[in-house]
Amino acid sequence: MRPRQGADLLADERLRERVLGLDEQPGSRLQIHYPGGEAGGLWAHELRSWLIALGVPGARIELAPGGVQAAALGVELLTGQAAESMEPSQ
Repeated sequence: MRPRQGADLLADERLRERVLGLDEQPGSRLQIHYPGGEAGGLWAHELRSWLIALGVPGARIELAPGGVQAAALGVELLTGQAAESMEPSQ
């Protein structure tokens, strides 16, 4: 395991695009999809905590179990019209 850092999140272009989309689209929100089980839930909560620490309002982040592979998190930008999704490997 390698230590996780906020800089790692900022380096992910797809995630950065979705976070910037929150500012550009009022009423939008991020939805984090995670694998089931305790480990998946902890992983999703950790990502949510990092996003909040980096300035994303917690009220605009949702957690949703399922819909991804066992070793992945998925992040969607949910808007009134369509959703953009991403599924990083880690």
